[in-house]
Parts: sequence; C-alpha cells; structure tokens
Amino acid sequence: MKKAKKSLKSVALFMAGLILLQSCSTYKTPVTLQQAAQEEKAVKIVTIDDDTYKYKYIVYEDGQFYGVKDNPGEDVKFPITVEEVEEVLMKNGGIPWWAWILIVIGGFFVVLITVYLIDDSAYGF
Repeated sequence: MKKAKKSLKSVALFMAGLILLQSCSTYKTPVTLQQAAQEEKAVKIVTIDDDTYKYKYIVYEDGQFYGVKDNPGEDVKFPITVEEVEEVLMKNGGIPWWAWILIVIGGFFVVLITVYLIDDSAYGF
C-alpha cells in the first residue's frame, strides 16, 4: 500500500508540474505602442507609477490608443494615456500544440518507468 501511495504521489507531482508549465507566459523585449497596435498580440503595459495592465491587444483609433480586454461576450476598450506608459511588452508565442502532446506522452513514460522501478512486483513484471 505504501508503494502504491508513493507512485500515486509521483503521478500527482507530474500533473501539477504540467499545469504550472502550461500557465507560464513570457514577454518579449519592450516595443512601442505603434508596434503593439500593428501586431495585435497580447501585451503588458507598465506605467511610470509601476502599475501593470494586461490587454488582449492594442488598437489605434481616432488618434488614441486603446487596450482591449476580453469580457464575456464582448471586447471592452480602455483608453491608454501615452505619457504614463513606461514600457510595452508583447507576449511571446507559447509552446505549439504538438509540443504539449510530446511532453505529455514523454511524461507518461517517465511515470510508468518510475512506477516500475518503485514496485515492479505489484504489476506482475
């Protein structure tokens, strides 16, 4: 029973690690608001007061920059004061879907090998 708990614990730790990796996001080097508006990617804006705002993307309309946030059912625009912006960071592309499949399959085999090494007699090997 203790060995089964140990193997279950390793599986739980592996799954927790996958969840943590999936939620990570990185941001590139700083760009201008104009570049961010052209790219239409997720951005993080740091103001001169060290406040941080995350937006789905930036748009430029009628001489004003707007940060767009995703609200259920609609996108909401928030005006951005250019003078208060210290840094604009564009979000990097994440890991492609096929890489996640390889990570999960590889992790599954690591867990199987770990379980086998911990208790090879419990599974009839």
